[in-house]
Amino acid sequence: MKMSYRAAAGLLAFVLLASLLAPLLAPYDPNQINMAQRLAPLSSVHWLGTDTLGRDVLSRILYGGRVSIVLALAVTLATMLVGLLLGTISGYAGGWIDEAIQIVVSIFQGLPGLALMLAIAGTLGPGVKSLFVALLFTSWADFSRVVRGEVMKIREESYVEGTRALGAGHVYIIGRHMLPNLLGPLIVLFTIRIGRVILSIASLSFLGLGLQPPAADWGVMVNDARPYFRSYPHLMIAPGLCIAAVSLCINWLGDGLRDKLDTRTEKEHSLL
Repeated sequence: MKMSYRAAAGLLAFVLLASLLAPLLAPYDPNQINMAQRLAPLSSVHWLGTDTLGRDVLSRILYGGRVSIVLALAVTLATMLVGLLLGTISGYAGGWIDEAIQIVVSIFQGLPGLALMLAIAGTLGPGVKSLFVALLFTSWADFSRVVRGEVMKIREESYVEGTRALGAGHVYIIGRHMLPNLLGPLIVLFTIRIGRVILSIASLSFLGLGLQPPAADWGVMVNDARPYFRSYPHLMIAPGLCIAAVSLCINWLGDGLRDKLDTRTEKEHSLL
C-alpha cells in the first residue's frame, strides 16, 4: 500500500501539473478545427492523432483535465461543506433536530444516485450549472452521515463535557473540539469522493447532460468518439484511460491516507 500510495500521489501530481500548464504544453488550440487533418493517425505532428473535426487529441486531453478536475474539486468542496454543516448540527444538537435531518438524509440515500442525477440534469438542461446541482444533491448525504457519527462520538468525550461544565458556548465547543477532530475522516472522504465525482462528470457528459461540445472534456471526447471506435479506437481509449487512471489514483490515495490516519489513531490509543 505504501508503494501504491506514493505512485498514486506522483501520478496525480503529474496530471495536475500537466493540466495547469496546458496552455504551455498543448501543441495546438484544443478547439481549432482543421478539416484537412480530419482523423489523422498518430504521428510526430499529432502524437495522439486528430478527431473528426481535425482537432488535436493530445491538446484536448490536456485541457480536458483542467475542466474535469477543477469541476470535481468545486463540487466535492461544496458537497463537503453542506454535509459538514448539516452533520455537525444533527450530531451535536440531537433530539428532534437530529431526527428531522436524518429523515431527509435517509430519503436522499434511499434514492438511486444515478437516476436522481439524470433527473435533475435532464430537468435543468445540459451545462455546468445543472451538472453542479445534480452532483451536489446526490452526494451531500454521505458526508452528513459520516460527520454526524463522528460528532456524536466526540460529544460524549470527557474533555467536551468538562469544557461545557466550565461554561463554554456551543460555537466554541464545535470550533475548538469538534472540527479539528473531524479533519482526518473528512480528508479521506474528500479524496475518495473526488474520484467518484470525476466518473459522474464523465458519465453525464457522455450522456449529453453535462459539459457540451466543443468543450475539451474527457467525457465529451469519449462520447464524440463512439461512432468511430472500431476504426479509430484511440480516440476513445485515450480520454477513457485518463478518466480511469485519475479515479483509481485518487481512490488509492484515499486508502493510503485512511491507513495512515488509522495508524496514528491506534498509536494514540496505545499511549493512553
